[in-house]
Amino acid sequence: MTHPGEQELALYCSGDLGRLAMWRIGFHLRSCVRCAAEAAEAETVRAAVRSHMTHLPVGLNWERLSAEMTANIHLGLEAGECVGPERVRRPERIGWRAVTVMAGITAMLMGAWWLNPPQPVRETVTMHRTPVEIRSSAAGIEVKENGSAMMLMHTRGQQSPIIVSTPGALRARFVDQDTGQVTINNVYSD
Repeated sequence: MTHPGEQELALYCSGDLGRLAMWRIGFHLRSCVRCAAEAAEAETVRAAVRSHMTHLPVGLNWERLSAEMTANIHLGLEAGECVGPERVRRPERIGWRAVTVMAGITAMLMGAWWLNPPQPVRETVTMHRTPVEIRSSAAGIEVKENGSAMMLMHTRGQQSPIIVSTPGALRARFVDQDTGQVTINNVYSD
């Protein structure tokens, strides 16, 4: 529940609120004891002021007093303008057209990057290749390249291999004496 402020209660007591506000605050005062007490106090102050208003001097020139007050108000406002803080100029805002153009250019650049991303830099290592050497022996097939060797061996107890050699390839078949199974090894080089 929101309670009306002091100003609203004072305006309610003087009858200077609109119809809806008068009804709303009147409805609230019927159910809220605290606000009703404040409204009664504001009405008491209003009645006291009204009773003292009858003792004002009769010979006052209200028009002259109003003109002096208005002149003093204007003079005070002008003096405040001279003494007031220096106004800081705000920077100009970017217009919507410029923002639209910048967004379009950004979208085009991002689309171009997405369609054609930068390629990673690849380092090229040149090796001096020595020819591949393939040999067969009773133990298996041996491949030598760049000073390294690899041997494809067959199991013991097999007969000596049957070797077929073509340029860049070597085929060896080994036959196991115990089981009669044949093992075929093919080695290719470029």
